[in-house]
Amino acid sequence: MKRYLFYSVSQIFLPFFVVLFFIASVVLLISLATVTQFVKLNIWDLGQIFLYSIPNAIFFIIPITFFCACVLGLSKLSFDYELLVFFSLGVSPRKILGAFVGLSVLASVVLLFFSLALIPLSKSAYSNFMAQKRAEVNINIKAGEFGQKLGDWLVYVDRAQNRHYEGLVLFSSNLDSQEAFIIADEGEITNEDGIFTLLLRNGSAYFADAKEVQRADFAQMRVNTKVDEVNLSSYDLWEYWKSAFEGNHTQARRLAQALITSLFPVASVFLILLFGVANPRFHKNLSYVYLLVSVGGYFIAMHIFSQNAPFVGIIGLPIAWFIASYLLYRKFITRMY
Repeated sequence: MKRYLFYSVSQIFLPFFVVLFFIASVVLLISLATVTQFVKLNIWDLGQIFLYSIPNAIFFIIPITFFCACVLGLSKLSFDYELLVFFSLGVSPRKILGAFVGLSVLASVVLLFFSLALIPLSKSAYSNFMAQKRAEVNINIKAGEFGQKLGDWLVYVDRAQNRHYEGLVLFSSNLDSQEAFIIADEGEITNEDGIFTLLLRNGSAYFADAKEVQRADFAQMRVNTKVDEVNLSSYDLWEYWKSAFEGNHTQARRLAQALITSLFPVASVFLILLFGVANPRFHKNLSYVYLLVSVGGYFIAMHIFSQNAPFVGIIGLPIAWFIASYLLYRKFITRMY
């Protein structure tokens, strides 16, 4: 019986997962494309940062796909009269529930691994990778585009070719309470140990404060700026999550979202039978409506608790959801079947 139930669930789980993963991948690739505005990345670099971003996307796909697949798979058996055959042969709802308890626990364990270990590690790897790229001479300054940054400087160039630029304009407001404005006929960019040097030729520099504006003409000027240091040390997961208990509200919110989402399959195990088991002679197939309401309600509640009372939500929401679903299961399933 368990194999038959698992087969019915897997037929729905795989298509759901593939479709949602494809949609998430497209959205992810679009968001990653904005990175190339500031750092040069080839196709292999994009593939690498895409892999670093996958765990976070999969983390939210798994619980929704799992729950929907279990409910819809069981609902299909109900409205194909196959569950009625099971009940006629003496199979109780408790035995069917037992088949899904193990799956729910497994899904929650996988989600806990993703949320507490894999996602922080992948974020750290992503940050280190981008820091490495910024420490290389791969700053992607394009000709004719506004809003490009090199350290604290906004940079505009008329023409660019092989890190040689013509018609440069630089602006910064982070230089000792002064605003600096530099124009130059040409320039080149180099990198020495993470310090970028922009060698400018034939131009003028303007330095303005609250009282005066100073001008300096130059034949050659070196503008140095230091980018983020590369951090390739080992990642301490305990230190990462410990700050959630030390008053870091952002980290507490992340921890609450991670744990509450991970516990969703276990907390909703009774809802699988509540929404999936039905008598086709007397009930309409409203499983899609039940799924939308329950999944939406749980994750909206998760968002509210994580923002306002994260530690209350971690303990209270899964337990309250589990107890409420159990009471509904006892009322509508065990008494009738």
